[in-house]
Amino acid sequence: MQINYLDGKRLYYAVLSGSREVIKNRRELNETNVFPVADGDTGTNLSQTLNVVKTESVKDDSLNVTLNSMGDAALKGAIGNSGIIFAQFINGLKKNLADKASTDLNEFAAAVENAVEYTYQGMSNPVEGTILTVMKDWAGALKEFKYITDDFAEAMEKSLETAFKSLQQTKEKLQVLKDADVVDSGAQAFVYFLEGIVDFIKSGNIKEISSSQIENIERISEKELSLEEEINHRYCTEAYLENLSISIDQLREEISYLGDSLIVAGDKEKLRVHIHTNNPEELFADLDQLADIIDQKADDMLLQYQVKYNKNSETAILTDSIADLPREFIDKHQIHLLPLNILIDGTNYLDKLTLDSDKFFEMLEKAEEYPSSAQPAIKTIENKLAYLADHYQSIIVITVSQKMSGTYDNVAKAAEKIRTENENLKIDVIDSRSNSGAQGLLVMEAAEQLSSGKSYQETVAHLEKIRKDLYIYVSVDDFKYMVKGGRVSPLKGKIANFLNLKPIISIDRKGNGIALAKAFSKKGNFKKIKAILKEHQENRGIKRYAIVHGDDRKRAEMFAESFEELLGQKADFVENISPIVAINAGRGSTAVAVLLREEG
Repeated sequence: MQINYLDGKRLYYAVLSGSREVIKNRRELNETNVFPVADGDTGTNLSQTLNVVKTESVKDDSLNVTLNSMGDAALKGAIGNSGIIFAQFINGLKKNLADKASTDLNEFAAAVENAVEYTYQGMSNPVEGTILTVMKDWAGALKEFKYITDDFAEAMEKSLETAFKSLQQTKEKLQVLKDADVVDSGAQAFVYFLEGIVDFIKSGNIKEISSSQIENIERISEKELSLEEEINHRYCTEAYLENLSISIDQLREEISYLGDSLIVAGDKEKLRVHIHTNNPEELFADLDQLADIIDQKADDMLLQYQVKYNKNSETAILTDSIADLPREFIDKHQIHLLPLNILIDGTNYLDKLTLDSDKFFEMLEKAEEYPSSAQPAIKTIENKLAYLADHYQSIIVITVSQKMSGTYDNVAKAAEKIRTENENLKIDVIDSRSNSGAQGLLVMEAAEQLSSGKSYQETVAHLEKIRKDLYIYVSVDDFKYMVKGGRVSPLKGKIANFLNLKPIISIDRKGNGIALAKAFSKKGNFKKIKAILKEHQENRGIKRYAIVHGDDRKRAEMFAESFEELLGQKADFVENISPIVAINAGRGSTAVAVLLREEG
């Protein structure tokens, strides 16, 4: 059947078919992902990007209505280098076909050529031998065929051959691809996308994708692709922005110092920024001054690389960001983080990823409204667990106390779904019945159990047994933070501050926060905590302990020095509390977390 025009409905079904072809081959694309970083997520990122496009696009007779919805959806859902390149390309088409209800092959070929140029312009440093090259070569072929035929079906099928040849040449243009003997995964995805479109044009049907099709894709040997490389910028960081106050060129200049692989897709009204950086918190502090931040993410590429090529264990450990632990320990034991959300003056930040403690306290003093927190959405948790399910045989999730947050409930729901989709996967969600440093100690125990050779089941049993032996004692310096955070009524806070009360906050065995004791000075407060630790040491003995603090390193180190003298052992770590914990504990708070020795 000859097709002489493209309208909104035809475009909608063509993109739907192309998207499904990419999603079907998600695993293969992950396996062959070695550029720009071998973090094994190109297929996952593109699948998520295109899934948003196909679910949020409008099917309309008019081409420009459908393209407008696709462009907006692509920017909203774009994830990763290739995802944002796809989004920029779709928005380039949108820009060049802005007033068209339908288009012929001649106009379409010109629009594609301009869209590719627009995509190149979005890159701070375009690299040939990638998806960009295949897009450019395909656009060139389409331009040639418009002189031969006016049939979309013939032109698309013939130009696909050029795209496929260009794809094969990518491994000759980039050394990292040549070394691995693979084509560029983003370019491969684009060819799959075109194949899906051609298949729809030829058959008029969109093939359904079954889970068995996805699972049965032949996996490429990971050993074959295991390339040693230096990751200079750790986080693949992205922001979805609206109402940019400066030009896009100025934006690039403002943030380019933070890293590499910078891509800016879209326009001033709606845009997606992608950059590899070691400082996501700096990036979002800068962006907050320049635009409205609608969405954000920061993926740990170093951890992704290690998981793909050098896993410590077949059991993943996932904990939420309320658990306080040293970065060195997290890196050594490949612990995965589920960030909670912090809302500050209308912008939602990711705890410990796009907002650290130092930035939090800076922003706290300037905030028009007191910050609030929220647990991760179930969909976010599902995506995290699905990623882990692709790479591990089992997952242990350790959450903040169920009595203090809805995080445990959301994780449990998400885990049930992922469990049903992966028959052989084992997932246990453990309520730590604690928070902060105490939760961190439980995570530490999990990691060390696995490192010592304990099985998944043995580790889970150990954690469930010892969590009753976790304690935390928080010395609160100022009641105003607990009042603003909603933990204490304004009247009680006012009275407490008038009396100069310095409470000791703890957690009971069920995971509820309690006021354990009070003093009328920081010195008196410290003495009471010291007495509690001495009693623990005499009754059961302390296996390990940690000190955490809210921007008061000096006092935390005093705690550590004094407790080492008292207990005859050093603290396992001294760390800042997470911004989430700081919302209630506040600046100047200091805590000791304790794990008692096992009975018997």
